[in-house]
Amino acid sequence: MNDDYRPDPDRILDGIKKAEEAAYRGHLRIFFGMCPGVGKTYAMLEAAQEQHRQGVNIVVGVVETHGRKETESLLLGLELIPRKKISYKDSTLEEMDIDAILKRKPEIVLVDELAHSNAPTSRHQKRYQDVLELLDAGIHVYTTVNVQHIESRADLVQQITGVRIFERVPDSVIDQAQQIELVDISAQNLRKRLKEGKVYQGDRAAKAGENFFKETHLLALRELALRYTAEKVDQDLQDQMVVQRVSGPWNTQERLLVAVGHSPYSARLIRATRRMAYGLEAPWIALYVDTGEQLNPEDQAMLNKNLALARELGAEVVAVRESNIVEAIHRTSHERNVTQIILGRPVGRWWDFVFRRGSLLDQLVRRSSLVDIHVIRQEEQKVTKKFRLAPPVLYAPGASYWNAFWFVGGVTFISEFINPYIGYRAVGFVFLLAILLMGFLSTLGPILFAAILSVLVWNFLFIPPKFTFNISAPEDVMMCFAYLFVALMGGLLTTKVRRRDRDLLQRDQYNRALLEMVQDMSTAVTKTEVAFSAEQKLETLLNGKIKILFSDMDGKLERRTYNAAKLDEKDLALALWSFENRKKAGWKTDTLTESRCLSLPLRGKNSLEGVMLFYPRVQNPLSLDQESLIETVALQLGASLERLKLQDTLQDVKVLEASEKLHQALLNSVSHELRTPLTAIMGSASALQDQKLSAEQPVRQDLIDSVIDSSRRLDQVVENLLDMSRLNSGVLTPKKVWVDLVDFCDVLVQKMKPIVRQHDLVFNSAETECLLQIDEKFFEHALSNLILNAAKYSAAHSSVQVSLSREERVVFLIVRDEGDGIPANQLEKIFEAFHRIPGSAPGGVGLGLAIVRSFIEAHNGKVYARNRGDRKGAEFVIELPYENPPSALTSEGRL
Repeated sequence: MNDDYRPDPDRILDGIKKAEEAAYRGHLRIFFGMCPGVGKTYAMLEAAQEQHRQGVNIVVGVVETHGRKETESLLLGLELIPRKKISYKDSTLEEMDIDAILKRKPEIVLVDELAHSNAPTSRHQKRYQDVLELLDAGIHVYTTVNVQHIESRADLVQQITGVRIFERVPDSVIDQAQQIELVDISAQNLRKRLKEGKVYQGDRAAKAGENFFKETHLLALRELALRYTAEKVDQDLQDQMVVQRVSGPWNTQERLLVAVGHSPYSARLIRATRRMAYGLEAPWIALYVDTGEQLNPEDQAMLNKNLALARELGAEVVAVRESNIVEAIHRTSHERNVTQIILGRPVGRWWDFVFRRGSLLDQLVRRSSLVDIHVIRQEEQKVTKKFRLAPPVLYAPGASYWNAFWFVGGVTFISEFINPYIGYRAVGFVFLLAILLMGFLSTLGPILFAAILSVLVWNFLFIPPKFTFNISAPEDVMMCFAYLFVALMGGLLTTKVRRRDRDLLQRDQYNRALLEMVQDMSTAVTKTEVAFSAEQKLETLLNGKIKILFSDMDGKLERRTYNAAKLDEKDLALALWSFENRKKAGWKTDTLTESRCLSLPLRGKNSLEGVMLFYPRVQNPLSLDQESLIETVALQLGASLERLKLQDTLQDVKVLEASEKLHQALLNSVSHELRTPLTAIMGSASALQDQKLSAEQPVRQDLIDSVIDSSRRLDQVVENLLDMSRLNSGVLTPKKVWVDLVDFCDVLVQKMKPIVRQHDLVFNSAETECLLQIDEKFFEHALSNLILNAAKYSAAHSSVQVSLSREERVVFLIVRDEGDGIPANQLEKIFEAFHRIPGSAPGGVGLGLAIVRSFIEAHNGKVYARNRGDRKGAEFVIELPYENPPSALTSEGRL
């Protein structure tokens, strides 16, 4: 290894962090295959048996043998964790019991079929989420997965086989694997296994052989699996080379790098590199080195165009900040394990050999002896570039030059006092120190102005002969020129340091803004919150206006911004084009360049979520950092909007599932409630037809009472269902009239006594008269439901009490029973529609109390339940607001 290689400390730190995290988490070992039947589960069990023989604490979380005897035989001797049974839609499903595994805490657990979707009501929707929880608990996991289930390969597999893949595993989960073991088999041998019934049985095997398991499909899937494994191994190799500081490169896989700048000839290099990468089937990198040079608008636009071309052609665009281009290319090629570098043919200039020890190509060849370098010819240049020193940027506000003038004046004033003591030559050093100090406070233009002015002042006021610009002593001439040179160089160097600090500060500002946006977007619960966060941050950082348009539920772009900001027709047309073509367009791009704004599509992983429009306040092109920032925000914004949409979809699915369960429970309950009284009515009616039974008066009366009671129960069920339907539709509205609640309750209690004749129904009132405006029908129904409910849940011959009282402006109506009371956690839930206390006696559909609450709230009152304090039992309290009735209705008024 001849090259001096300095690895990037940030990448080393990332590698060390990964190693530290791996030390505390479980290790993931994946047995990877091209499709079902290659022997992944068999290979996993063989590895498990080997660990078991070595005394490792290993258990089986879930393994699917699919009836294969040779696979089942490998389970002998291994501890099996019983699966968890989950009831769903009249069936029982079995899933891995993650809680039992966490409690058992083995060293290794076997989890087959990583892409499996868990049964509804499981803790996690996907099995890979179970695996991540096990890894976080420090448990090592052996698992299996096929290439078609990997998120980044699923669409390609669908194109090859025509089969849509629903169960997918994110690539980020696979990236956490410490070991991927490819289980490979030839296409011919796999089809042979299929015909022998070792993959699928019967007709299913024949259909699979004609579709998914075609030989051409298997060959393509095998190549995909091999390539994916090679990519994962190559990435692991790069990480290890960085952590262990191996300089490389190792030519395990060709990787190309092309240096890109603002030159118009860079496009030719990019296209040439794309052709070479395509022929080698190798990845390639487009590297831009930011040396700190200030680019004019034309050069900045050309740079952005070249980088956009590289991205469009499939390059990985990398931007680094480094004053030495050769050092940047050399370091990046080692960090990325680059094997070939592509450059344009340099133009030889004599000053390159004098000041830089040769051209860029010469320097790079000396530094990168282990990397192949390709030189691409360029079109002959018609105009030969001459040696030109770029003038420094001297622009600064006028106040800065004015302050520099007075700063030199102040130093001159001080020097006049100390000159007799230290001499004019020491005064020169005072001026020099002042200029160096000024380099930390001002910009380049004022610094150079102050340096030249201080030389003139020092010469005119201090160097003999004074008050002239003549210098008599040769050493003073040399010292004056040396002072001027040191002051100028010091000013240039301090300005360069400050510019680098400014760039680092700006990059840190961008990174902090991105971090804050990611945090805001991750906690946002609405699309408006996500868009507002991105809008606020970008407008501050990019000196422009942001407008964001969402896509609707049909996948079409909405015609107005999320906050109803003004949007003209031209901008809307630009946004529609960008949305429909999924491309950036508008200001400073190649499409619709005359637009006043830049349009960026907001792309999620699987859908397009909208468009972001950027209106610049200045017409200079965006810098590379600014362009990278706005594109990163657009990607993050699209991902966040897609996440919210998926959350809404998931919530809708959960609501539908709950609605389906509720619907089924309602049908079961209603059918039971209707069937029970109907059965009693039919039985009693049939008995009445029997002349012998009907001839006996007591028997006849019992049968008639049974018919009447069953009819009342049936009427109550139907009435509750109708009332709930009317309440939900908003049809029922109370028709209030003034009623004496004391008389009303007394009459109702007398009416209810025959219905609850097995209970002692009592009414007590602390008031002799209580006039309220109520709907008599509504209130009768509500109070009847409470009385029936109290009788139903208390023992026969127990007391049911109805009491009435008034305290100031509130009327209290309380129904008490002597039952077992209500569990504390059910006191509020019992008023929900179709809710019944678990373990309660059969009967009822859970609508009575919900209807009571609706009717009482329609009277601006409230109802609640509580357990009695004096004895066992519950009491339901109705609170109604009391209003003074008209005097003509009161007993005093009638007198």
